[in-house]
Amino acid sequence: MNKSIVYLIYFTGYTMILLFIGKGGFKRTNNLRDFFLANNSLGLLMSMATFSATWFSAASMQGVSGSIFAYGYNTVLYAVIPWFLGAVMLVLLATRLREYDLMTVPEYFYIRYGSKNMQAAGGVMIVIIYILYIIIQIRGFGIVISEFLDINYTFSILLVYLFVMYTSFGGLFSVARTDSLNITLIVTGIFLAAILILKETGGITEMHHQAALIDTKAFPGLPEATEPGGLLDPFSKSAAPPLLTVTSLFGWGMGLAANPQYALRIHSAKSTGTALRMISFSVLLLAAMYIGILIIGIGSRVLQPEIIGIQSVDEVLPFVINNVIYSRFSGLLLISIVAAAISTANSQLLVAASGFSYDIYKNIFCPQVTEEKLLLINRAFVFFAGTISLLLSLKPPESLLVYGGYIWGFFTVSFFLPLYGGLFWKKASYKGAVASFLSGFMVMGLAMGMNVEARFHIHPAFPGFLASSAAFFSMSFYSVHKKKEKNINGNH
Repeated sequence: MNKSIVYLIYFTGYTMILLFIGKGGFKRTNNLRDFFLANNSLGLLMSMATFSATWFSAASMQGVSGSIFAYGYNTVLYAVIPWFLGAVMLVLLATRLREYDLMTVPEYFYIRYGSKNMQAAGGVMIVIIYILYIIIQIRGFGIVISEFLDINYTFSILLVYLFVMYTSFGGLFSVARTDSLNITLIVTGIFLAAILILKETGGITEMHHQAALIDTKAFPGLPEATEPGGLLDPFSKSAAPPLLTVTSLFGWGMGLAANPQYALRIHSAKSTGTALRMISFSVLLLAAMYIGILIIGIGSRVLQPEIIGIQSVDEVLPFVINNVIYSRFSGLLLISIVAAAISTANSQLLVAASGFSYDIYKNIFCPQVTEEKLLLINRAFVFFAGTISLLLSLKPPESLLVYGGYIWGFFTVSFFLPLYGGLFWKKASYKGAVASFLSGFMVMGLAMGMNVEARFHIHPAFPGFLASSAAFFSMSFYSVHKKKEKNINGNH
């Protein structure tokens, strides 16, 4: 049977199952708390499913596997380890954030700092960042579908648009239900692909022995060939600058720690204990998944030292599945990549909608709006934000992994200190939070404009975080000092 027909059968089956599972969420969504947080009712298994599926996006499935194919173990230092360090910070966040009855993360800024404008600014940041980040999921989906079904990229991304719209309209209940399916498919796909590759390469030891000998270009778009041993070297034999690798923590790692989508997963769990176990058990599952991705990346390079027909790391995994390890399981592997894109995009559309409807519209323009109307606004904004992301995806970024690190970096420089500083430092002040938010955003934007990554080999979030930190602590101490002066003068 023709490959494309086989893939189409798998894709159609997945579509029908996803639609059936997702519709249940519509019936359970009656108010905003249902829509955003599943009424704070998710048990451990459902919480793990939606946390892990939201985490493991196209940036992980395609970006990490393709980058390992091109650069080897350095990718683990650049992205994966920072992600897990960010997860450690989430454990700290869970212990404090659950003390507040929140609908959104920017609402915490209002409660802690007493500023509706800061809540609205947080909502604006969330809307912009998630619209830009969803491009990653749409591009990842488009690459896969165009490769497997042999259709135009533009038409391919229209399909993911419809998927994401449907699963998002039912709120977190729908997203969590479909995430349970998606994470099952993702895990199955990763381990199946890893097993097939180990079988073809002769096992872990032989695979690494062969990987150490590779001296070709991974694909034509790369500037230089891999040095022998480069795939197994932490810094790819100088192909990946150490300073850039280390400072990527300020993009991916701390950006994950300050990311509202994970904070909301913490709040959607039915208890603090459930939230903590969700993070801990999910990290163990994700660690096993990244080991599988590592095997896929290194093993694919051993089996296919150079791929002539692709232009970016994001195209590696679909090419390998379709051409290098094709088997009767390839249709399932296709669906696992699709599931990774959809499971993250629908979650992020929910958070973007909350940023607009709750943190901006209700907070600033119409405090008396009814929940029924606000639910309609949420669904309308899901449609609007998804459409904008779709249009921007027509000219997508070259690398999902690098682009994603930049986007998450904006959460580092704008949200990290106002959130964590506010939770763990009593002297954190409104002026410090605002100064941190603005200075971090501006300095990171300036660093990107100056192309500091290419010129100085540092991640642009690093100078942004330094500026954010200096502003946060200096202005907070200044506020404390002025308050003491005022009290002294008042006593006289």
